[in-house]
Amino acid sequence: MEPVGLVQTSSGAPEGYCPPCSTRKKKVRFLAQHDIMLLRKVVMQNPFALKEPRHVWARIGEEMNADLQDESFEVDYRRCRERTALLLHYYKRQNFAGLRRYGTESLYMEKEDLLHQVMELEAGKSFPMATESRYKENPDDAVAVTITEETLRKAQENSLWQQPVQEAKEEVDDPDDEGPLPKRVCQGCCQTYSELLLLQERRAQVEQRLREDELAVRREELEIEKEKLALERERLDTERRERERRFELESQERQMILDILKEKMMKK
Repeated sequence: MEPVGLVQTSSGAPEGYCPPCSTRKKKVRFLAQHDIMLLRKVVMQNPFALKEPRHVWARIGEEMNADLQDESFEVDYRRCRERTALLLHYYKRQNFAGLRRYGTESLYMEKEDLLHQVMELEAGKSFPMATESRYKENPDDAVAVTITEETLRKAQENSLWQQPVQEAKEEVDDPDDEGPLPKRVCQGCCQTYSELLLLQERRAQVEQRLREDELAVRREELEIEKEKLALERERLDTERRERERRFELESQERQMILDILKEKMMKK
């Protein structure tokens, strides 16, 4: 039995040979307008509210690709999620250089506002999910420990959030109940809330400095206007004095002519 050989093509490769395709993803550079589009969609669709948000991130990526229709910019759910996490990391660490990259001041301000909203969405993501997953089989216990984002925010503002959380944890601590209990209902909300307060304080300071700068510029403009008005008044006074002097000279000249004419008439 003769061995079967491979037929080579004109390029030298065996017939039927398929070269391995590259599975490496193409690099995508996010510009300021891309970040703003991404953050707007994240705020509108809120993937943090779901336990399995992959389909939401995928929908965000598909909508961005459909809106841009740019072959050089194609994103999937992973790129959208990682880019949002990176922007939040910059925002929490006050890395303004990373946020200002590839954008104008107006785009940066809009990006900062959107990141503040996304951070608030991320801060409230774990409370309804933890309650729903923990007490899915025990609705009576779930009623006692239902913690919404609004009640938590009010409790944090009054600095009394620790007590109701501890009471809720004691009420549902049943050793016969299967499934691990969360160690803490808060799950990092304190640090996030502190970061929000710090960011709000710094933002208020920046806005105060901007207002002070605007007032200083306005005062300088008013001083310049005053100087212009003073110069204009001085110019008008000078012109008025010139007219008066000219009128006086003309009057003297006419009087001299009249005197000469009178003398001639008297001589005749």
